[in-house]
Amino acid sequence: MKAAVMREFGGSSVLNVEDVEDPEPGPGHVRIKVDACALNHVDVDIRDGISRFDITFPHIPGIEIVGRVDALGDGVEDYAVGDRVMPYLLGGEVFIGVAGPGGFAEYVTAPAGQLVRVPEAISDDDAAALQVAFGTAWHMLFTRGGLRIGETVLINSISSGIGSAAVQLAHLAGAYVIGTSSSAEKLAQASALGMDDGIDYTTEDVPARVAELTGGKGADLAFEHVGGELFQKAIESLGQDGRLVTCGGHSGEVVPFDVIPFFRSQHTIIGSFVYTRDELEKALDFAARGLIKPLVSASFGLDEIQEAYSALEARKHFGKILVRP
Repeated sequence: MKAAVMREFGGSSVLNVEDVEDPEPGPGHVRIKVDACALNHVDVDIRDGISRFDITFPHIPGIEIVGRVDALGDGVEDYAVGDRVMPYLLGGEVFIGVAGPGGFAEYVTAPAGQLVRVPEAISDDDAAALQVAFGTAWHMLFTRGGLRIGETVLINSISSGIGSAAVQLAHLAGAYVIGTSSSAEKLAQASALGMDDGIDYTTEDVPARVAELTGGKGADLAFEHVGGELFQKAIESLGQDGRLVTCGGHSGEVVPFDVIPFFRSQHTIIGSFVYTRDELEKALDFAARGLIKPLVSASFGLDEIQEAYSALEARKHFGKILVRP
């Protein structure tokens, strides 16, 4: 099969398409013919060697996969060849694309117990773009962040897959949604998804604008996945008893903040990591019913893997970037 293989850490040049042996499913595993695999920032971190995961070379990256069962290992009874599935990233035996070969390939194997069925009503593109974005956003907003109807939520970087997912889910939940981005064009796109007001963080004072939009009250919840300066601005945008929920920090993993207003305003910072199988299945059901729409910015062939990574790193996309074997 064809696969994007890395044999060392580095820039885009370390990823090259090679001919490798088709994987064979072991006992309790299935082989999946990959239809599409979404690119995530963790894939860039893995390539660069800064993911803080143990990577064994040669490595095939790609964590967010949708495809059809192509072959069954011994003992697999719950699935049949042709079933449409996606591997649930965590909570199983293997973190696919991290601890084992991933989806930037024509085929990948996965434990049968780690699979989630994908409704036929969802397109390949939408299914590949859904898991990380909507699963993570659901977990952050509701399970960890406790977002309630009528609350104000500030969502940073609304043009990313997770940001655009959070806008849609928060809008459906009846929240007042304020989003930040780096351009008026991206903010206009987010308005069509349910964002009530937008802030260009490159030209506007985010905390001051949030205060203005909320009549001085501030945000009840800040949805943060960027880090760096935007993390600090999000904290400063919170009102009394406000919560900040975070799942990432690609723009700065170590951030200072002023402790005095933090404790005087009784703020809470909440960490959030991935999502549950139940949350993922709920998101899939919402997509199948047309309540949410995963956004795809661009799709690349496997032989364009280096260009796909460059597109993600350029940060000009709105939605997810996909790779199709």
